[in-house]
Amino acid sequence: MKSFIRKLIGFSVGPVVGAFISFITIPLTTYFINPGEYGKASMFLLFQVIFGTFLFLGVDQAYTREYHSEKDKLNLFQNAIFIPMILALSTLLITLIFPEQLSKILFGRPNDIIPAVLFGVTVVFMVLERFILLSIRMREKALEYSLLNILVKFSVLVLTLYFVLFVRRDFLAVVYSAVFGQIIGDLYLVFRYRSLFHLRQFFLNKELLKSMIIFGLPLVVATSLSSLLNSMDRLFLRAWSNFYQIGIFTATLKIASALSIVQTSFTSFWVPTAYRWYAEKKDIRYFKLVSDGILLCMSLLSIGILIFKDLIVAILSAGYADARFIIGFLCLHPIIYTVSETTGLGIVFSRKSYLNIWVSLLALIPNVMINILLVPKYGAVGAAVASAISYLFFFAGRTYFSGKSGMKFPVRKHYSVLFLLLAAAFLNLLQINNMFLLNIVFLLIASGIQWTTLKQIWVLYRNRKTAAQP
Repeated sequence: MKSFIRKLIGFSVGPVVGAFISFITIPLTTYFINPGEYGKASMFLLFQVIFGTFLFLGVDQAYTREYHSEKDKLNLFQNAIFIPMILALSTLLITLIFPEQLSKILFGRPNDIIPAVLFGVTVVFMVLERFILLSIRMREKALEYSLLNILVKFSVLVLTLYFVLFVRRDFLAVVYSAVFGQIIGDLYLVFRYRSLFHLRQFFLNKELLKSMIIFGLPLVVATSLSSLLNSMDRLFLRAWSNFYQIGIFTATLKIASALSIVQTSFTSFWVPTAYRWYAEKKDIRYFKLVSDGILLCMSLLSIGILIFKDLIVAILSAGYADARFIIGFLCLHPIIYTVSETTGLGIVFSRKSYLNIWVSLLALIPNVMINILLVPKYGAVGAAVASAISYLFFFAGRTYFSGKSGMKFPVRKHYSVLFLLLAAAFLNLLQINNMFLLNIVFLLIASGIQWTTLKQIWVLYRNRKTAAQP
């Protein structure tokens, strides 16, 4: 148990400090840059994520799946990064050939050639960063993993300060600081772990590569659909609304990323731990206890954000005041994804990665339908509602298929809490008097639903304390 907690804390250092850095970076950015310009910058970052989904071909997830079964870790790493790196370099070549067309897609105008080319450069570094950090993560070097994540975010903060204070105050300030901050951090990563790229004993293991691709290809479709699910809101806003609405939506996502601290910390440590527990044939009750615990943590944090939403949103600047109406919906994304990491393990344990396609489709279809109905009229509000509801379908699909694959435990409590949070989000969309007190009531109800989890945690704490006494 002590090792479990120590690793969790180690993996949490990076996200917590990274969130603090983001806490400084976000208001600094939104104070100097209006929502319209911020919306343009968000499209650059969004397309970077979408491209990354296709470039990895699911091999990054196959790498983690094969890590503990392969003896030659170096050759596994080099085989895993081989195809994604070729695709990344091909993307860079395309941006060099067609920069005007890419600029038009990203920013709505063809003359931003330099940031369009930098898009291709960042894709290459994104692949390097992803696989190096995965290697560190699978070795369960928690503190090292966290410190390296902090390095990249700190680089972005320093460059953001420089650009908005001394260079320019438009969307390019955000783009340049994000790009060069990532490059600086990733160059250190490549130098620090240059041994991973020693090719003297490298050989293309066709059987290994084939098995990773077979495992990964269904994930390409599933991850691509999942990426579309995460991106559809802003893509619909780009098509049927304006950059102001995109800016409001993206800024609110940044606030909701407070919950992503827990999401990133938990998933970074949980994936290798869950695989190890499965190999050790741990009883399912341990997995259920972790699931109940993370549900409690995430739900209480979410309602806490709603309670203090006016104070939190005030940090962004007056131009982003509308963010307080949609924050409840956007908090559901990190909550549901994190909890589903504990209820959906049967899919990966059984190697039935193709089931993720059906999970993503189950969530994507209602997402598209709700966006079509609501975005043209309600803008960011409609996109936020679509995102929240579609993620409930995502959770249901992932949990159902996991149970069918041999990893099943009761989730009635999970559904009760998630629907409570959705109801809270809808009420916070309205301008109701004494909303602060109503959110306190939601907090008490959520705690009551999860009373058995609170008791279990207390018993574990008491037993641990008793065991520590001489």
